[in-house]
Amino acid sequence: MFGKNNDAGVISIISERPSTTFGVTAEVSGGNYNDREVNASVTGPLGAIVAARFYAGYQKRDGFLDINTGLGPNGNDRTDDRNMYTMRGQFLLMPTDTLSVLIIGDYSKRNESCCGAVQTSDGPFSGILNALASIPPLGGQVGAQAVANPPLSPFNRRAFANQPISQQVRDMGISAQLDWDLGPAKLTSITAWRDNTLVAGNDSDYSGIGIITTPANEGNQTDFKQASEEIRLAGKSGPLDWLVGGFFSSEILTSNTAIYADKGFDLYVGGVASASVGTNPPNFLEIPGFTGQPPGGTFIPGVSGEQDFYHQTSKSYAFFTNETYNIAQGLDLTAGVRYTSEKKTADSNYVDPDGGAGCGRLLTSPGVNALNPASPEYQFLLGYGCSTLFNPFFAGQSTSQSLSEGNVSGTVKLSYRFSDDLMSYISWANGYKAGGFNLARVTSPTGPEGPLTPNLDTEFPRETVQSFEIGIKSMLADRTLRLNASLYDQKYTNFQLNTFTGIQFVVSSIRKLESKGAQFDAAWATPLSGLSLSGGVTYAFTNIQDFGDSGPLFAANRLNDRLSFAPLWSGVVSASYTAHFSDSLQFRASVSEKYNSSYNTGSDLDPLKLQGAYGLLTARLGIGAPDGKWTAEIWGNNLANKGIYQVAFDAPFQFQQIDAFLGDPRTFGITLRTKF
Repeated sequence: MFGKNNDAGVISIISERPSTTFGVTAEVSGGNYNDREVNASVTGPLGAIVAARFYAGYQKRDGFLDINTGLGPNGNDRTDDRNMYTMRGQFLLMPTDTLSVLIIGDYSKRNESCCGAVQTSDGPFSGILNALASIPPLGGQVGAQAVANPPLSPFNRRAFANQPISQQVRDMGISAQLDWDLGPAKLTSITAWRDNTLVAGNDSDYSGIGIITTPANEGNQTDFKQASEEIRLAGKSGPLDWLVGGFFSSEILTSNTAIYADKGFDLYVGGVASASVGTNPPNFLEIPGFTGQPPGGTFIPGVSGEQDFYHQTSKSYAFFTNETYNIAQGLDLTAGVRYTSEKKTADSNYVDPDGGAGCGRLLTSPGVNALNPASPEYQFLLGYGCSTLFNPFFAGQSTSQSLSEGNVSGTVKLSYRFSDDLMSYISWANGYKAGGFNLARVTSPTGPEGPLTPNLDTEFPRETVQSFEIGIKSMLADRTLRLNASLYDQKYTNFQLNTFTGIQFVVSSIRKLESKGAQFDAAWATPLSGLSLSGGVTYAFTNIQDFGDSGPLFAANRLNDRLSFAPLWSGVVSASYTAHFSDSLQFRASVSEKYNSSYNTGSDLDPLKLQGAYGLLTARLGIGAPDGKWTAEIWGNNLANKGIYQVAFDAPFQFQQIDAFLGDPRTFGITLRTKF
């Protein structure tokens, strides 16, 4: 019931405040992939009523993927590396025992190569890229590769990219929190400002020959600025714990998107179109033959494409209250309500540097118009050559959209504490996520220009959820055993889903979705001194009940209607052990296994994007002083080196081929810590 509106709860992270006692911490780590990390902090008093804390950290690591750079000009043979630094300062002013002001400022910067993708499933035309790459008259080299050949081995971690892959991220912010104990109530005010900027470039077709490219410059920049103010007043009056508050935020999002045809686009699309009707070998010169332009003259590299820019603003106001009333000994009723007002505007500007001339040449070609519109050849020529990226009917278009909406959300919970060690509860809540606008090109299936008609109304509706939960929490066996269990049911309306089709991003609304299941967790301080065990398991059946208008975006051959990234079963088990060798030396060990059953990583539920069940094993061994003044540890993550698809997606402009971003491989290293 505080801060920005949300539909599924929040995670509140509270960092350690500056101390009035001087202290220093430092940590150095080294690991495989040439990982180097160092961070340190210092805290202490600056005067009788002032304390401060400063933290700085740095990490540099080689990439997890090897890159075949194909025909270039990419000169980096690795990607998915790490190169970042961050710093954070806190200033605490305590003029009285009842008043404090905490000011926090932070700054982070990344200059990394991210992210590469590997092939997980070949499409029917994947060999065309390799054929194109190995024909010298077309600029290739005999025996060159542009994509992997079957059988595919995605977890060999070898990707293809002829264009550079990079991202530059700058993130900074400042906040001020005032806490004032007024006696009957406590006043809290949090004022914050944040600015995040990303400039990213990529080989957007993830191959060693140029189909399309996204250069790393201001044409591909996203900047997000947010200013917010939150005020809360909380207190206790007899059996009532009460809280009232208000929240305001102002956001400005600027997004630039520049994607162009690369040097092989003409030849590749012509080869695919001709191969689709059985031409063997493929006619790579089909488009030059239709348009009369030389290779690269119909879709001009670095010119044909889109240079769109978007500007969105959002202002949100909210007023909320949350009350807990003690009905009787151990019996509490909690009720809260929140009103949220959201106003958004979005300006979209669609720019085609060549006016969509490449598509225009295809549309006016007598040879293309003589083809049967239902033939695969025609469909590929115009499906790729007149895709949203090259659609001439977007050229020069601009729109201004706005929405205003209000929402009332709330919660009711009844809890009963049988004793200090046992309580149960039942709760209901509803949540809300504001509607918005799809900041990308989207076409309408019908209109004056047929399937090429731009859809300039990109608004999508608000998302809401009704949540029910019943549970029990307990501490047993002289408080050495914790057992918690719950049952829940969440019913979503207009669930917002962002889908990539292989050519464009589309935000759609799933009309009805339900997630229901059970959770159980336990922790046990065993009779064996120093040994603790813990674990938890969740069963979650998250199913689409009504696709609404989003149905055409989902795979017709999907295995089920379970939402992506929603395993039926997930769980974790862990053990930790501490042994004291002497008053000055202590041994520590911990090991954990996290498990997920299979789930789909593609928003369209294509069976080719399925991630099988897996477990991730991590461990840490260390020795050090019992008071933590020094520690030396060896550690490992994903020790079994499980291969995991983070996200699988339709390879851009590569029919029925699936690519994926991979999870981290096995990593291990040594960490040294000290504090005083």
